[in-house]
Amino acid sequence: MISGNISGPIPGVKHTIVLLLLGTLLTACAMSPPQGRADLLGFIQDGQTTREDTYLHLGEPSGLYEDGRIMSFRLGQDDGGYFPVGKASGFTGIKFSLIMVFNETGILARHALVQVKAP
Repeated sequence: MISGNISGPIPGVKHTIVLLLLGTLLTACAMSPPQGRADLLGFIQDGQTTREDTYLHLGEPSGLYEDGRIMSFRLGQDDGGYFPVGKASGFTGIKFSLIMVFNETGILARHALVQVKAP
């Protein structure tokens, strides 16, 4: 027969429960669909927008060309507006490609938002 004092919580149980709850919350956040924003591209102005501004607003580009002088971004769209779509998702959900051409000082020279045809 085993005897002992079991008056308090079992060590580590609270810690384990907290970790499980945090893991569940993080998974739910990571799996929620992107939310479009009507103002996502509002920062873009030829002759003014910097390459750094672009990284801050849109994140990592899906493509870099000519030593980073040309950037491309894959964009989806919903009722709320545009949202960036990462490289890993291929072209599923891609509705537009944003092409941005920067000059030698890193200032946006010109840009184009091109509609992508469904495969």
